[in-house]
Amino acid sequence: MILLAFAGGSVLSGGKERKTDKGVPAAKAEASRKADYIFMEAMSRNARGEDDSYFELLRGAYELDTTETSIGQSLGYYMMALGRNDSLMAIKGYEMMRRHFDLHPDDYYSSIFYGMINTTLGNTDEAIRVWTIVDSLNPTKPDVAVKLVESLQEKRDTASLRRSLDILERIERAEGKDLGLTSHKIRAMLAMGDTASSLDEIRSLMASSPRNVQYQLYAGDIFQALDRPDKAIEYYDLACATDSTNGLAYYKRAQFYLQRGDSAAYDREVSHALLKEDLEVEAKTELLRDYVGRVYADTLKRPQIKNLFESLLTQHPHEAGFRDLYSSYLIVAGDLRGAAEQQEYAVDADLSNAGRWRSIMSLYGQLDDSQTAIETGRRALEFLPDDEVINLLMGANYQQLKEYDRAMEYFRKALSLVNEDDISTRSQLVASMGDIYYAREMPDSAFIYYREAVSLDPDNLLALNNFAYYLAENDQDLDLAERYSAICVRANPENDTAIDTYAWVFYKKKDYVKAKEWIDQAVSLEGEKPQADVLDHAGDIYFMNREVGKAVDFWEKALKLDPDNRRLKKKIRQRTPFVD
Repeated sequence: MILLAFAGGSVLSGGKERKTDKGVPAAKAEASRKADYIFMEAMSRNARGEDDSYFELLRGAYELDTTETSIGQSLGYYMMALGRNDSLMAIKGYEMMRRHFDLHPDDYYSSIFYGMINTTLGNTDEAIRVWTIVDSLNPTKPDVAVKLVESLQEKRDTASLRRSLDILERIERAEGKDLGLTSHKIRAMLAMGDTASSLDEIRSLMASSPRNVQYQLYAGDIFQALDRPDKAIEYYDLACATDSTNGLAYYKRAQFYLQRGDSAAYDREVSHALLKEDLEVEAKTELLRDYVGRVYADTLKRPQIKNLFESLLTQHPHEAGFRDLYSSYLIVAGDLRGAAEQQEYAVDADLSNAGRWRSIMSLYGQLDDSQTAIETGRRALEFLPDDEVINLLMGANYQQLKEYDRAMEYFRKALSLVNEDDISTRSQLVASMGDIYYAREMPDSAFIYYREAVSLDPDNLLALNNFAYYLAENDQDLDLAERYSAICVRANPENDTAIDTYAWVFYKKKDYVKAKEWIDQAVSLEGEKPQADVLDHAGDIYFMNREVGKAVDFWEKALKLDPDNRRLKKKIRQRTPFVD
């Protein structure tokens, strides 16, 4: 439990004070020593991540000596963490933390942590009380004073806001001008409606460091928020002129034009920034990512986006980040081959990058170019022989080529590499093996694998759908087929393949009315991109509903998509699905 490890390291980093035996009864002193020992052992267990024993030891130490509130502080926090579903435990833990603070507000780290807990929980009044006390005990620590300021500003009433300003003035006198302090001051001023004081504060900040780009950009942001566009652009321009390599400055100026609805200026600013040789690569990447994210859907912008990428890649041909981003854009634009090409350039920068190898193989798989995907996979396995996903993709592509022995070899290798806890991938692999057995006309073996796949992951919709369809095809356990197919349809009510399977199960169960109802939905969903199998099923189902003419129409449409299908030709010629 990472959060608890943090608590042990932060809350108690000052150490637990040891007690003296002077004037303490022997039994109580002995109990105190035992509690101290158990507490230190608990800290050791916490450092090793042994959460259960940590909690038990903490509880044991506290029961031995309930007067030792530092133990109660740690136990209380743990109880709050465990009490997310037990409000009584959480309340008790919180009260233990509060008790320690009230008795020992000078325990700096514990007090800081208790204050942060209240801030996180939204206990604003208690947070103000805590930060006020800690600030009074530590007047030279500006971070504590800022925490008090933030809590006061959460109240948003005039008295609290004014008090926060007084504290900020105190910090500023001691520490000097600082953007963080100024932003807190202006936040309070604007909350009170005091625009004039906010502008005075901006002028004071700028006077303290006229060539500070951060200050210039902040001033632009404030004037933008106050709907003073002329002053806002003045400061954004100044920031760009002060530091021509500052990507944030160009980003802010581009955003200014975007918010003003000036798309031409926005495009111009982005292009100007990206094509500057002296702008840092990281800044260009962020700016380009934001720009593409905004305009990628506009097909009219595609030539401009392409030119930007090509210009950047001319400047920075070895920057893999640009290649990754360009690849992502090309996928959205529908250019899968171009996306794969960019990933191939990118992977050369880091041949151990599994994600890029996987992406290239997946893209070629989507292009039905299994041979290229396999060639890519062979190269990838030279550098990453034990990557389970690359082995899985190799199997899938060999399966696509109907090279079932090679496919099974890679699926078995992938299965041996997958973590036992990764039930989703394990289920996917086992189901793929089932597909191979079925393709080899070994349905009984296939069904064994499908059952295992579903047992591993009951949410594996592909396994559920294929199992249901093949059970129906073999007229086996049609009730189970209906149940599994129904799960797929509920999960994907717009998936034509799942709905086609559901219709086919009802057809096999001789419920032709329901079969027609569902096949109509599948055909409707496919619209202008029908599948031959779905149209073939539609023909059979319509025939059994005594609509022979429409059945033949469906078979004829299916034959256009699958012109070498002899069975379809016989159905059309004989006007019946019952052909040899």
